[in-house]
Amino acid sequence: MVQGALDLIPSGNVRFTESYYLVTYNHGFIRRGLLGEGLRLLFGVPTRSEVDVTADLVVVLAIAAVVVTIELLIRRRTASSYAMAILLAASPFTIDFLIVDRRPDLLAVVLLVALGIVLVRVTNLLLPWLVAFGLAFGGMVLVHEDIVLIDIPWAMVLVAVATLGRNGVFVGGPRPGVARTVVGRVVVLVAPSVIATFAVLAYGLPTTQTVAELEHDVSSFHFTGNTVFTYLPNSIHAAVHLVGAIPAGAKLHTLLLGLVLITLQLGWIASWVRPRLWSPFVQRGNRALGTCLGAIIVIATVILFGTGFDWVRWFANCGAAWLIVQAFSPLSQRSGPGVGDTKRDEGSITAGGQPTELPVASTGRVHLSRWLPALAVYLAMVPPLDDLFITGQLRHFFFFV
Repeated sequence: MVQGALDLIPSGNVRFTESYYLVTYNHGFIRRGLLGEGLRLLFGVPTRSEVDVTADLVVVLAIAAVVVTIELLIRRRTASSYAMAILLAASPFTIDFLIVDRRPDLLAVVLLVALGIVLVRVTNLLLPWLVAFGLAFGGMVLVHEDIVLIDIPWAMVLVAVATLGRNGVFVGGPRPGVARTVVGRVVVLVAPSVIATFAVLAYGLPTTQTVAELEHDVSSFHFTGNTVFTYLPNSIHAAVHLVGAIPAGAKLHTLLLGLVLITLQLGWIASWVRPRLWSPFVQRGNRALGTCLGAIIVIATVILFGTGFDWVRWFANCGAAWLIVQAFSPLSQRSGPGVGDTKRDEGSITAGGQPTELPVASTGRVHLSRWLPALAVYLAMVPPLDDLFITGQLRHFFFFV
C-alpha cells in the first residue's frame, strides 16, 4: 500500500481512469454519470487534483474493506480463517489490483464486504438491510454498469449461502420455506439493480453530440487518445462487435489471453459452486434453485468477457468478488477461544440425516494441501503481476495501450 502511494510512476492508465469521474448528467441522463454528477454538484467542473483525491478515496475505502475482512478472519482464530486471511492479503486480485485500478466501480467491493458482515451478524429482520443494500447496489449500477455482471451475482450467492448457513442448515426463518426465503431475499437485493440496468439500456446511451458536449465541459483536462467518453455510446451489440474488430495483428494473442482467463475463471466457479452452493440446495430438495444461482454466475461471466477486451481487469475484478464471498464462509462458522474447525460425529445424526459437526480444539498444526506447490508458484508470481499491472495491464497483449 505504501509502495503504491509513493510510486512516482502513475499506476495504470491515469488519464482514462480520470475520465470516469467526469461523466455527468449535465446534458441529460447518461450511463456511468452518477458519481461524476456528485462531483459536479460539489465542485462544478472539478480540477485534476479533486478528481485524483476522489479516486484515491475510492481506493482507500476498497482497501479498508478488504483489510477489515482480513482482520475479522484473523479474529476468528481457526485454521481455515487464518489461511483465508493470508490468501486475501497475498492475492494480486485484492489490494494490489485495487491500488492500480482506481475506477469508481471499486465501491462495489465496499458494499459486498458490508453485506457479508451484516449477513454474518444478523440472522433475523434482514429485510430492511437487504432493501438498503439493494438501493445501494442499484445506485452503483448508475456509477458503472459492469457490477451487474461482476458483483451482483456474487452478492446473490452471498445471500443464498448466508440463508442456508453452514452445511445447508437453514437460518433466519422457518425451515419449510428455504427456497421461498432465498428467492425473496435475492429479489429484494437485486430488484433496484435490475431497474437501474433497464434504465441505463433504455435511456443511458448518449448520442455523439452529447458526448462531444461532455468532453467540451472538461476541455481543461486536455485529454488525448481514448477516454471513457469514447465508449459511452456503445450498446451491448457494439461492445461485442468491438471485440471482434480487434486488428488482425493483435487478435490472436489477445483472444488467446481472453480464452485462457475465462477458462480459468469458469474452472474456479465450477469447483466452488458445486460443493458450496449447488450441493446444499440439492440436499434440501431444491436442486433447481442451486442450479439457477450457479448458472447466473456462469452466464454473467461469459457476457462480461464477450462485451469487452479488458480481460485482465475482468479476471481480477471477478477474482476479488469471489475471494470476498469465500472469506465469509469461515466467518459464518461458530468460533471462540480454543475452538477451531469441526469434525464429523458419525454416531450422532441431525434431523436432516447428516452427521453432526463437533468443534475441534485447535492443535496449532495446519495440514498442508497437495496443492501447496501450485500456491507457492502463484504467490511467487505476485511481483511480476504487479509490474505487469503498473506498466499498463499486460501492454504486450493489448494493442490499444
